[in-house]
Amino acid sequence: MKHLPQNPSFEYLRREARGLRAKHRSKDISVFKIIGHFDTSFHGLDQDEVFARKFSIIDAQRVTARQYCFASWRRLKLFVQKETEKTSAYNPVLRQDLLRRNEMRLALIRRAKDKRPGSQESLRAFNEESQEIVRKIYERFGWPGPQLVRRDGLEACYWLAVSHSGNSKFQYECAMLMKEALPKGECYGLEYAVTIDRWLCLSYKPTIYGCFNDFNVETGRVEYTKDFIDPVNINKRRAEVGLPNFEAANQDLHVRSTAQKWPRFTKADWEKMKRQWSLEGGYISG
Repeated sequence: MKHLPQNPSFEYLRREARGLRAKHRSKDISVFKIIGHFDTSFHGLDQDEVFARKFSIIDAQRVTARQYCFASWRRLKLFVQKETEKTSAYNPVLRQDLLRRNEMRLALIRRAKDKRPGSQESLRAFNEESQEIVRKIYERFGWPGPQLVRRDGLEACYWLAVSHSGNSKFQYECAMLMKEALPKGECYGLEYAVTIDRWLCLSYKPTIYGCFNDFNVETGRVEYTKDFIDPVNINKRRAEVGLPNFEAANQDLHVRSTAQKWPRFTKADWEKMKRQWSLEGGYISG
């Protein structure tokens, strides 16, 4: 996922798209994987075939948008417009409240990682309180898009919401609001994908994007789940929300987990832990 610059402009994004098209024309190998993945009409083509194909400015704009986690150029433009325009919908007080609360969440996570006494209980209580705060925001405003709380407020609200995997009903509510916000250019596709896949995986249902962890019996490790619908088109769906190629993402996850010495799980240990999360969150019944 690429991050938009501060105060992005349409001209900045147009230049980026034109630059991508120019690199395709000059057969710059640095953009081969980007274009080959995010332009889904190029899936399955090798490097020579990708550079031999026509790649218009409209194609380049779409690929640019998808790198920022928007399915189309139109959605990216809507997001930037709503982020930068001054309208009566903007609520600076709510934005600051969300930013402060997210900073508090990060501080509590740091305390929990340091295993300070009572830190886990404090974090759990904070998350439950945040859930009620975010729920009230939903009830009053619907999904808090960039026109309401700007990009940083939107992202803070997302992180406050996704901290509640312990509540199936609330997670599903978040996902449905995000789904409605996507065509309006008010939500990142990647954040919707992670939220709905978490809900599906913990509900023991096939995921859509393969972006939540589960145990892979073939490799003997925890990685992005291969239990997803319509496997043939998995990378097409992932490209549309800004996710990388599935196989590449799993390889990257393995490299990072090995380098950072993440805990290893047996199949039995992982399934026991996942079932506990699912039962406690109401995703499944006993």
